[in-house]
Amino acid sequence: MKKTLVLPVLLALGFSICVIAQSEADYSGWMKDIAKTKGKVKKGIDSKANDDVATDASHLAGLFKQVGAFWSGRGASDAVGYAKSAETASNDLAAAAKTGDDAKMQSSFATVGAQCGMCHMAHREGEQGNFKMK
Repeated sequence: MKKTLVLPVLLALGFSICVIAQSEADYSGWMKDIAKTKGKVKKGIDSKANDDVATDASHLAGLFKQVGAFWSGRGASDAVGYAKSAETASNDLAAAAKTGDDAKMQSSFATVGAQCGMCHMAHREGEQGNFKMK
């Protein structure tokens, strides 16, 4: 009886560890993509490249949706809220870029940055190039 339970338990444990590790690898990739895309959005706003801003802001919204799902799985409701607010602000930014509303683009971009900052303060430690989740 013990032998028939040990193997499935070990397999399940190994699988769950692989899923968690994969999720953290995905998360790191999303964070790098968010940083790169935020830089592109800032340059686009500054140069009035509204079509590019709209495209990149929509991409950000999708990334923040994934980040929210990641934190939801970890039970971090504050981080889920930050991600949802950043997703909404990114969608607002895309809509503002499509209509050429410079003030709304600036305020939406500032909201995205503020949400990132709050989440990093709550859930990130370490230094540039060596960040870890708390």
